Amino acid sequence: MRSHLFLEFPVWVLLALVLVTESAVIADAPPVNYFTIPEQKLVHGELSASGWGAAVTQTDAFGETVLFAFSGLSASSTGVKDDYPVATLYGQVVPSHGNGDFSNFDGYALWVKNLDAGPVGFSLFINTGFTGRSGVPPSDPRNDTFWQSAWTEIPPGQARTIVLDFNNALPSNISDNPEPHTQGNNGQATAINEYDRTELSAIGFQIFADDNPDATVLVAPSQPPICLVELAADLNGDCKVDFADFTVMASAWLECTLDRQTTCF
Repeated sequence: MRSHLFLEFPVWVLLALVLVTESAVIADAPPVNYFTIPEQKLVHGELSASGWGAAVTQTDAFGETVLFAFSGLSASSTGVKDDYPVATLYGQVVPSHGNGDFSNFDGYALWVKNLDAGPVGFSLFINTGFTGRSGVPPSDPRNDTFWQSAWTEIPPGQARTIVLDFNNALPSNISDNPEPHTQGNNGQATAINEYDRTELSAIGFQIFADDNPDATVLVAPSQPPICLVELAADLNGDCKVDFADFTVMASAWLECTLDRQTTCF
């Protein structure tokens, strides 16, 4: 019979596993006061149906990524959004009016990778201010403000984390805002006031491409892990192969599920 002495897991590896496992960390997440759009909402049909200016389809890709394939893009931006009432998946204050109380956040972030041969522009946006009977003032379209992050150009094959900072957002349709809504000038970076942070009516992103009408991008929640390539030896799913994966392997070392145990080793 073959000796099991040579099958024992090497002692030096076991010692290294203990040391590395104690100090292992994953990639940094965005600040905890930034929310992100979860995968189940990114792949949801509502985002596709809310697009304007061009057609878009979504496909669930690997990990938490969702592939957005656009057609008919131009210099005029196209966007998709989760419209009023927004979903309750973001971690906002619930219950709240229209699920719109995001006063516990200072912004939101998404991870985006450009899969096409030409550059694309990308920006995040929200709408604040309810315009119906329950708004303040009631039934007043002036309550609505569109807020976006600055446009970010993403070169072909590259990825970016895009952030919309509630303390430094670019507004449109703000100049006629009545109180208690945020006051300011269109296109001038402004902090969204505390009242408007309790009345988010839409959450989305927009994209444009001058010379790339059929752009395709991967979009994912801006939180680790986001694996660009699936690795066969990545046993714990953190997008890298290291001693943490050895720990998983060591925990099952010499296990065998063959029906004839005598043929295991």
